[in-house]
This record gives sequence, structure tokens and C-alpha cells, in this order.
Amino acid sequence: MRHNRKKILILTLVHPDLLPPVYAIARTLRDEGATVHVLTFDSPVPSESKTETGITIESAGRHHGLGLMQRLAIRRQFTSRAAILAGESPDAIIACCAFSFLCGLKVKKQTPLVYHALEMSDFLWRSIKRSPLSMLNNLLALRSIHKADMVTTPSAQRAAWLAGRCKMETMPQVVLNTVYLSDTAASDTLSTYRDLVPAQLHGKKTILYMGSVNTQNCVLELVQAFCSVNNQDSALLIAGMKDTAYCNDIRNYVAQSAVADRIVLFPFVAGSTKTALQTHADIGVCLARETDDPESKMTAPNKVGEYLACGLYVLGSATVYMQLFELLEVASLAAMPDAKSIAGAMTDALVAVQDPQYKRRIDKFVNRYYCMQQQIEPISDFIAARKP
Repeated sequence: MRHNRKKILILTLVHPDLLPPVYAIARTLRDEGATVHVLTFDSPVPSESKTETGITIESAGRHHGLGLMQRLAIRRQFTSRAAILAGESPDAIIACCAFSFLCGLKVKKQTPLVYHALEMSDFLWRSIKRSPLSMLNNLLALRSIHKADMVTTPSAQRAAWLAGRCKMETMPQVVLNTVYLSDTAASDTLSTYRDLVPAQLHGKKTILYMGSVNTQNCVLELVQAFCSVNNQDSALLIAGMKDTAYCNDIRNYVAQSAVADRIVLFPFVAGSTKTALQTHADIGVCLARETDDPESKMTAPNKVGEYLACGLYVLGSATVYMQLFELLEVASLAAMPDAKSIAGAMTDALVAVQDPQYKRRIDKFVNRYYCMQQQIEPISDFIAARKP
């Protein structure tokens, strides 16, 4: 165990429910002997409480949906609490966003600070009116990044961008957005799955989308592609539907389609429901539409790690980050974010999951490389090298 009796403080503005790599990092470091304290804000989504030995998740209060002055006040409370926790002599602080990195700089004193830049944090003048607080934090973080004791990012593309953007002398190290592989036997989720999904769809090759249902993630195009492919032995499940105009467009399209009986639309799901859907699906969808912003060109989606850990083949977009998965034959990629291209990739994916060896390929890839137990090594080695 590299971190026998070591203490790690993780700071994150975004709750780990919406930033799963935080949980994965905390669990992996815990398994290596550390006690981990995560300081965050309330989760804006429903979630099941997570209580684990060696890990404390503490909220500084509600942050989402507040006005500017209220957010400033709650952030000051966060910083005050972080200072108290930093005063308890942790062996390292890991900050996961621009705000938490700046907070870490204020409270760290002699404690080593790792900036694991899970979010793209550029400064854009055109966005200053829409989000002045975020843009200011982004600018300060970019200008202060040389003060971090270590910088990591979730993709090689982001590492290169950050090094150039901040004129760094060395490239940030890469810790991919992967999941923690538990050695605990999984609970039986089949009954939950069968309760969620209509009986006539049981046994069909299931295509699953989980996440934000918006135009950026090409969900309407996904539905259109599924309808055009019209594979009678497949079903489409979409989780994350809200009461928005875009979601209503999807509902209307599904209602008028000839394959409406093979499409199921769920609201946001978490906990055992999420686990059941991912465990018993066959294909996980991770599409994205590129814009001129660097963030959209350098996606490092959490969902890919979750899907692959559950043995799902991936239907995705042909971004640089996703090309590795296609080369390893665990994904089929759409060249363009339109229904025709997605339909072609979907057809390929449905053929791929007929191969009885496809899950074995995925399991081998995940266990040898694409899990947090493997990816954490740069951070783990950095912490292990600190004084006892």
C-alpha cells in the first residue's frame, strides 16, 4: 500500500454525482491506504447516499441556482472550510476545477497541490457577460497554473492545449476519465431492469443513452438514426429526459414514428436504476457535436468509462479522443453528427455485438488499461513520493 495512513483532501465545485472521476480517484486512493475527504457542494440531481469506509463526502451547501452574491458567499464558506481541513495536515490536496484550484492555492500552505483539470477552463471574452464569475476564475487559474505542484488532465489533447495555452515548461500528465473497478460482487439488477423495460423488449440488442438530453449530444439525431435503421431485434433506451422544448421534440418524433414501441424514454436516473440499465444494455451511446470552442473539440466523456466498465460496446462520434476505442474494436464512430452518419455507425455497432468475443475484448482493455486503478498511477506516484 503506497499511502499507508496518508490523508488526501479533494476539492471540487461540481458534486461527484456529476463528476464521477472524483469518486473513482477517491476509491482508488482509499484502496492504496489513504483516508480521503472530499469537500464539494450539494448535488443538483437526485442521488443515493454513498457511505464508504475511508472516504468522507462533505457538502458546503447549495451552490446551483443561486444569484451571484449568494454564490460568492457560499464559496467563501467553502474556502473557510477548506482552510480548516488543510490545517489538519493532509499529505496532498487534489483540486478538480478552476475554482477549487484557486481555493487550494489559498489554503495549501506547504501541502502539495495537484490540479487535476477535469473541466476545460478557458477565458473567453464573448462569455464574460453570461458567466463573469466562471470566466474570472478561468483566467486566474490559467495564470496561476505554474503554482501547482502537479498538473494532470483527462486527455492527451487537453494536456497539449493546456501546455500551450499557459506556456508551461512541461506537459501535464494524463489521467483518463475512467471508472473504479470494484472487486465486490455486483448485486442482482436483472429484476430491476425487467421492471423498467417493457417485456417485449427483453432479449433485444439494447442501445442505451444516458446523460444530458440536448442538441450538443445529438439525441434527436440518435432517435432519427434508430428509426431509419429499423432493426427489429434492437431497442433504444434514453435516460435524462426533462421538460424542455428539445425533449418535447424528441417525444413528438418518437410518438409519430413506426418504431415507437421499441423506444423507451426515461427521466434522469441514478443509483440502482442507472446500474441496472447499464448492466443489461449492449451498446452505450456517447455522441457529441463539435463547435468552435476548444472544449467541444477535446471532449473526455465520463460515459465512455462507465459504458466500457459495464461491458457495453460504444456508439460515438469520430473525435480524436474516441479513435482509440474504434481501433481496439470496442466502438463504432459516426463521422458526422447527423442521422445518416449515426445510422451507419449504429448498424456497425449492432453487427459488432453479435460477436460472442466482443465483451471479452472490452473486459481485457478495461482491466489492463482503461480503469482508474491503472490510470491513477501519475497522481499515486506523486503522493507516494511525499514525505511520510
